[in-house]
Amino acid sequence: MLLDRKKIRKRAKWVALILAIVFASSFLFMGVGYGGAGFDLSAIFRGGGDKSEAPQTNVEKLEAALKALETTPGDTTKMLEAATLCEQMYGEKGDSAYLQAAADLMESAIQTDPSLKDVYMRVANLYLSKEYNNAQAAVTVLNKATSVDPANPDLFLKLGIAQNSLGNAAAAVMAWEKYLELAPNADMADVVREQVEKLIATTTTTVGATTTTTPSSTSSPTASTTGD
Repeated sequence: MLLDRKKIRKRAKWVALILAIVFASSFLFMGVGYGGAGFDLSAIFRGGGDKSEAPQTNVEKLEAALKALETTPGDTTKMLEAATLCEQMYGEKGDSAYLQAAADLMESAIQTDPSLKDVYMRVANLYLSKEYNNAQAAVTVLNKATSVDPANPDLFLKLGIAQNSLGNAAAAVMAWEKYLELAPNADMADVVREQVEKLIATTTTTVGATTTTTPSSTSSPTASTTGD
């Protein structure tokens, strides 16, 4: 399969730019000299005079992964490694830029290798998390996933959840009915059936209320002739 290397490189550079901005806020703690004397604040946290090599921090691991992607932009293993580190950095720092970078890296991975079935669900879960909260992005990636892995009921379960959160009742019902077809006895099956019944009932009631409305113009001719 031919890779869109220009697009992948462009996205990798954009991700690196986001992270560079985030890193800038804690730049002094990454081994950069301070002032003319070359004082290294990070040495305080590494034990000062201890010459033994300190364990790599998540920041250093992430920098290494991104640097590797500059030379091998199609390396999905490095993309997913960097995505995991971005999620961990979000847990440590709480900066949403890390979540955006993680999502972009995972999207790049499935764009490079569409057969990475587990990654579709992983990025969809990120989009649906309360921290990210982008159901439309989740729908987009899950629709791709159902083409790649059409026998996976969990994809349709998640797709129904995403569609329902957007108010797309018909699309949610369609996804959940496919889930029930693939996994009729799954743990969530009874809950999903109940939700499908509620959505169908709600949709039917709404349509019925709309179609029973009688336009006033249909009765006006009869009323006007009674006075003659």
